[in-house]
Amino acid sequence: MTHPILTTICAARQRLAFLVVLLTGLSIGPAVASDVAELHSSWRGCLHRSFGFQVALTSRTLAADTALRACRHSEDAYLVALATSPLVDGDDVARVRPAVLQRARGWLLSGRASRPL
Repeated sequence: MTHPILTTICAARQRLAFLVVLLTGLSIGPAVASDVAELHSSWRGCLHRSFGFQVALTSRTLAADTALRACRHSEDAYLVALATSPLVDGDDVARVRPAVLQRARGWLLSGRASRPL
């Protein structure tokens, strides 16, 4: 018999792993995947442009934070598209949002815009 906490942790890990796969667009249906990919590209472009402008005016760290705030509308559209997938819900997306933002911040600070976000 497994402990209920272990069962809950395993279920949470499975959902998180599944959501990570969804975030990369590998398990979403073709129509939804193209919408999500387009919105992700739009968010990434906004981050890149905003960061490029801000970094000329201030520190890289502050520029990354400013870019994330400035592109919130694109981020929201991207995350809403993910939440409309029949495989995840808004709660799943809300749980991983901090990790997605941390990854985006790291992507901006790394200076390697060619690296996938």
